[in-house]
Amino acid sequence: MCWGSNNEAGRATPPGGRFTAISAGWDHTCALRTDGTAACWGDNSFGQAAPPRGERFTAIGTGWTHSCGLREDGSALCWSVSLEDPPEDIQPPAGERFAVIDIGPNDTCGLRGDGSAACWRGFSQVVGWYPEGPPQPPRGERFIAVSVGGSHFCGLREDGSVVCWGLNDAGQATPPEGERFTAISAWGDHTCALRSDGAAVCWGLNDAGQAAPPRDERFTAVSAGDLHTCGLREDGSAVCWGDTSSDEPD
Repeated sequence: MCWGSNNEAGRATPPGGRFTAISAGWDHTCALRTDGTAACWGDNSFGQAAPPRGERFTAIGTGWTHSCGLREDGSALCWSVSLEDPPEDIQPPAGERFAVIDIGPNDTCGLRGDGSAACWRGFSQVVGWYPEGPPQPPRGERFIAVSVGGSHFCGLREDGSVVCWGLNDAGQATPPEGERFTAISAWGDHTCALRSDGAAVCWGLNDAGQAAPPRDERFTAVSAGDLHTCGLREDGSAVCWGDTSSDEPD
C-alpha cells in the first residue's frame, strides 16, 4: 500500500506484485521480487524506473533520477539515462564490494565490509553542488550505517556517535554534540536519528516541520523524506511529521 503524491503514478503498484523489499524515490518506486529481480514504477523520464533485465539483487534503493541495486556478490549497479551524464558516470568505483548501500536524491554511498565508506554521484552535478562528484567521508572513519541526504552525508559510528559531511547551509550536517544513536536517516536538507530509548532527534531544515518529531513518541525505525519524516512504533503503527499535504493512503 502506498500513499502521498501520485502525480507520476508513483503510488500505483504493479498488478499482482509480490515483493520482499521496497524503496520509494522522488517520483518513482522500485521493489525486489522473491527471485531478486527488480520492478519499478512511476516517473521514468531519466530511466530511473527501468531496471536492467536479468539482474538479481539483495537490496534496492531509489533517488531522484537514479536507482541502484546491490548484487549478492556485494557489487552495486545503478541505472539512469540523462542528457547531462552517460549511465557509466553514476556507477560505483570499479571493483568495489559493499555490505550495504544508501541512495539519496542525488548521490549514493556504500559501506564496505570493514565499515569504511565510498560515495559516488548520481546527479548532484546537475544542480551544481558537486561538479567533480560528492565529497568522500573523513579518512579513517568506520561506520555501521551511512545515510545520504540531498546535499549531505552522515555516518553512524559503532559507539553511536554521528559524523556528517557535505553541504551544511541549514545545519543538516551538524549533529547534536554528545548524543548517541542506534539508527540514522538523512534526506533533503535534514537528518533524523534514534536514541537507544527510541526517541527521535532531528536537525537541519525545518520549514515544514520535518525536523520536529512529536514528543514522547518512541520508535524502532525512522525514515526522513524531503519535507516529511516517518517513524515506526514498536506495535507496527507509523506516525509522520512535516508536510502532509498529500497524505491520503490508497
